[in-house]
Amino acid sequence: MIRKYALACGAVVLALSLAITAAACGGSDSGGTDEGTGTVSVLSLWGGSEQEAFQKVLAQFTKDTGIKTKYESARDFLPVIRSRLAAGNPPMVAIIPRPGIVQDLAKEGSLISLDDLGLDSDKINSNYGEAWTNLTDVDGTTYGVVAKANSKSVVWYRPDDGKVKPVTTFDELKNTTNTLESDPMKPWALGAKDSWTLTDWFENIYARTAGVDKYNQLFSGDLDFTDPSVKNALKMMTDLLNNQTVSGGIDGALGTGFVDGIGKVYSANPSAHLYMEGGFVGGIALADVNPNLKPGETIDFFPFPKIDEAQGDPLVGGGDITAAFVNNQDVKKLVEYLASPAAGKIWVSTGAIVSPNKGVTGDAYPNELVKKEAEQVANAQTFVFDGSDLLPGALGEDWGTLLQTVLKDPSKVDSELQSFQQQAQDAFAG
Repeated sequence: MIRKYALACGAVVLALSLAITAAACGGSDSGGTDEGTGTVSVLSLWGGSEQEAFQKVLAQFTKDTGIKTKYESARDFLPVIRSRLAAGNPPMVAIIPRPGIVQDLAKEGSLISLDDLGLDSDKINSNYGEAWTNLTDVDGTTYGVVAKANSKSVVWYRPDDGKVKPVTTFDELKNTTNTLESDPMKPWALGAKDSWTLTDWFENIYARTAGVDKYNQLFSGDLDFTDPSVKNALKMMTDLLNNQTVSGGIDGALGTGFVDGIGKVYSANPSAHLYMEGGFVGGIALADVNPNLKPGETIDFFPFPKIDEAQGDPLVGGGDITAAFVNNQDVKKLVEYLASPAAGKIWVSTGAIVSPNKGVTGDAYPNELVKKEAEQVANAQTFVFDGSDLLPGALGEDWGTLLQTVLKDPSKVDSELQSFQQQAQDAFAG
């Protein structure tokens, strides 16, 4: 349903793109010279501590410039942005969670490039590595800036419970899981109601079994999802995560959201030992789940372990992209500010994010958890971007839905992959 809705809205956007750009975006060839409105609306999917951290950055921007901001949160980002574009009411700026969405919106003519805003894209991009600038480049034009980055190759645990030690190989992780099966607390917590958490599981396993080349081919449409390497990774995933190893069983996990999954490990009454998710878990756990946690003592993480030595230890990561839908001076100033080391230092000081900006140094981070994540991101020998975030349109959400289905019933893996491959073929062709 989401896919059909997104495609339908996409058709409307294509038909109305010129009208939207002219009416809502101030005529995007002005080079950022249009007067501002005094208030910039910003749309993002962040809530809770992530929203609070971002609003500290926005507050400093207002203090420095006198330009107000209006923050709007939308957990279902894609359908919301599609609906608003179709209605001719886009946000002025959005923090886009997936580069695939950036690609689609830029090609439709809905986004304003940095150059059209009147910004020096080369100067801004000089503060970011190629892995990050590639995410904002569409046919040689820069359509935004990566606002924040994170590692998604992270396994969280409680050092104080004494039953989990950091491991370096997947076999050791399986042994730890097997050992804890008989424990009153289950080995794993999952927030599988939010299907993107399962895509992160798959990506870490796939990158370490099939390798980086196949990983990039799979998520760029050059390798079929029916390839045996995909089924192999899914089997490893479902062998590790099942009714015997997951708190609440698989049905319970599919009814548990991302933040509630964190609570199963880090609340005052935990029911699981381990939680695999991004470095951003630390900030959420400390701010939203249990403020009594102490980094390094009652909350810590270790990197996702190696599986196949031949495939190395790739880091799966993600990032959110600041992009403009409206072209005026206020928008220009906000985008420029969010691309600056000054904004990055405020942002990372909250403990909520890691910044990809080279001007944000280690002393800006407030605790050892985010410092450790920043070091993991900076020192990774091989980096691959979150695969589902690279998929076009609503395909990333559909991939997450497939993983929910396979997690519940592994016997459906062949039929689900065949059906999804047809969707992927259509999406990449379109």
